[in-house]
Amino acid sequence: MGAKKKIKEYLSKGVRKLKHRKGFGVHSPFAYAIITEVIEEKLPYYAYRSMRGIYVKHVPVSYKVACLLLRLANRFHCRNAAEIGCDGGYTLLPLLLTDSRMKVVSLADPVTQTRAEFNLSAFTQSANRVTFANSLEQFDEASPFDFIAINANPYEDPEAMKQKSFKPSAVYAQQFVEWLMAHTKDDTVIFVRGIQDGRPNEIFWDQLCDRDDVSITMDLFDYGLAILKPRFFKQHYVVSF
Repeated sequence: MGAKKKIKEYLSKGVRKLKHRKGFGVHSPFAYAIITEVIEEKLPYYAYRSMRGIYVKHVPVSYKVACLLLRLANRFHCRNAAEIGCDGGYTLLPLLLTDSRMKVVSLADPVTQTRAEFNLSAFTQSANRVTFANSLEQFDEASPFDFIAINANPYEDPEAMKQKSFKPSAVYAQQFVEWLMAHTKDDTVIFVRGIQDGRPNEIFWDQLCDRDDVSITMDLFDYGLAILKPRFFKQHYVVSF
């Protein structure tokens, strides 16, 4: 990331913190509670200490985000999760630490699977609760899921995504949205990485937010949070995180 882009992002986040903190302007009691009691929660959780030394500078998930994943899964009592696009175990770890009954299916290539197995074996005794899959078809038997963490769109060409000129496809985004919604249920929590302009999941996130059956969505700048609450009116919030 260039210096100018870093400065622009820093300023954007600063403005967002001033305008969208502590649930200001949020009239839904449910959304207000999620923002103030989960996203912005400052009190320590039981697993924070064991996670602190793992999420160092160059890993794909920050300590701050890992703590949020744990809080979300804990708040919604999630027991059956999916990770789309394995990142070496860093998204999986806070989910596994949420509850000893948590089980996760992770879409992984051989390299990221090996890395995840090594990291999880080193950091936790819960690696046996993860099932690694190499295709989306393998998720069918385990679904519907109550928590889905999305790091990548599996319909996109992995090699093309590595190129600097890569632009997300609206067609592939729509295909992924349709697959995703077929594997959810009421109260499913969806956490999406990379939703800002030019990021790999930007178009996917926009299409997900546009769906009528995705009732609550929150833009956390780098990440998107969707909660399926069919009984609720459609709500979208920009949240400081």
